[in-house]
Amino acid sequence: MDSKITFKKLDKENYEILKEWWHSERVKQFWDNSKEMEEDVDNYVLKGQKSYYDYYIGLYDGVPYALVMTSEQTEDDYYEYYKEYLSKTGKTYAIDFMIGNDDFVGKHLSSITLRTFVEEYSDEEADRFIIDPEFDNEVAFRCYKGAGFVDVDEYIVKDGFFKGKKLHLMIRGREREKNVPPEER
Repeated sequence: MDSKITFKKLDKENYEILKEWWHSERVKQFWDNSKEMEEDVDNYVLKGQKSYYDYYIGLYDGVPYALVMTSEQTEDDYYEYYKEYLSKTGKTYAIDFMIGNDDFVGKHLSSITLRTFVEEYSDEEADRFIIDPEFDNEVAFRCYKGAGFVDVDEYIVKDGFFKGKKLHLMIRGREREKNVPPEER
């Protein structure tokens, strides 16, 4: 792992930077920048309210450059297409990811950033991660494969911001999951 890459929970210090990233034309192509999403992050950072997501800023040598969002997935979750891929030995988290800082685009940090995040994720019970890039986002798909995610399925989103979009469903385990037989995962 790259020792220059660190993560911290999104806070007021990096809040305005994130909002700039969300409104850039490059990010808008594949990112939920809806009013609801912006309100969620506002409530999370400014009001300390619980969110469906946890937001993490990725720093490279102290400079903010990436965003990773996580949400624990359970049998009760509304993402029905994730259910058959939930871990049977620990917790499963869905991830959303972006390189937000334009100065870091094209620097080949995406895959190593995701690998680092997964391996260092603070919830010790987490042993499976799900990510679902759009079919039109080949750059993200290659990045996620480079980070160890495996393409296992595809689906079309039924509602919400991405309604009608076709997505890859990709999973990745932590090291301890590698020793669990596939039928038990």
